[in-house]
Amino acid sequence: MRRLAFIVVMLIFAFVSEPVFALTPQQKRAKAKAKLERKKEAKRRKAKRKRIKEGKLLLYIYSYNLRTNEPLPATHITVQETNARPNKRPKINKATDNKRSRVSKGLPVGNYWVRAAKIGYFTSDTIYFSHREDEDTVRIALYPETRLTFTVTDSLTSRPVAANIVVRNNVGNKVMQTTSDSLHSVLAVLLDDRIPFYTIEATAPNYFPFNDTIIDPNVFAGVVLSPREVKSFVLHNIYFATGKTRILDSSEQALQELYQFLLARPNQRIRIVGHTDNIGSEIANQILSEGRCKEVRESMITRGIDVKRIEIEGRGESDPIVPNDDEAHRQMNRRVEIVLL
Repeated sequence: MRRLAFIVVMLIFAFVSEPVFALTPQQKRAKAKAKLERKKEAKRRKAKRKRIKEGKLLLYIYSYNLRTNEPLPATHITVQETNARPNKRPKINKATDNKRSRVSKGLPVGNYWVRAAKIGYFTSDTIYFSHREDEDTVRIALYPETRLTFTVTDSLTSRPVAANIVVRNNVGNKVMQTTSDSLHSVLAVLLDDRIPFYTIEATAPNYFPFNDTIIDPNVFAGVVLSPREVKSFVLHNIYFATGKTRILDSSEQALQELYQFLLARPNQRIRIVGHTDNIGSEIANQILSEGRCKEVRESMITRGIDVKRIEIEGRGESDPIVPNDDEAHRQMNRRVEIVLL
């Protein structure tokens, strides 16, 4: 009787249970994976209970590119308590990982600040935050730098020139001050393309000062210094309304420098020579270049310079210094040249 009962029980068990031998390989892998996930979840819950009990709540810091919103691995993260003494060791001082672009650490409840730094990016703003919950998340943004590389050369020989260089942002704050050398004369400055424009100044012994505005780093032609003994030089930073002769207000500094040049040399006569690119008809460009020269001369006359000291000549598109094959070259060809007589 007992033997019969045992057989009945085994038959019932065989029908209601899932026989292991009947599982496919895919089902076995899925079952093993699910079991592993349950173990991991149990381990995470246990770790969370331990953190909360010890008062070290988990904090995640993520870094990302502010322009593209993409994650930024290898970003150095610094986290410190808001009221920490100056020399106290940071709570977090490490780089984000490659998988999630984040760092994590269990920290006590409190008020903190975080900063991020990465080569090729501007250092982030300091973010202040309160850490109150387990698995708090803070996202910190960095903005990529625009690296402008340029040369400082002689207008006659194209050789490098040792000069003092100052670059300022649109509100006049200095962002770089350095000296070029006479061997290589290649410099680089990091610009923020969210700033509308920068100005660059260059001075060197026996050269006329150089001033220009950097609006688009991709079309900046570099610093070209004109020796004081030369017979001509380009009047940089002079701007006209598109397709017109009217001088824009942003040209005031260039006009003032030309006026000071003439004021310091009362016997110096000049010829103002206007040049254009090849956009438009040849006749229209010739008329445009002459009209712009007249406007520059009129500006000098209204400041007190004798009209007899100033000649004008419009050359239109006939005398380019580089081929008109792209916007950068066309900008170089649109120029006002001062010839000393």
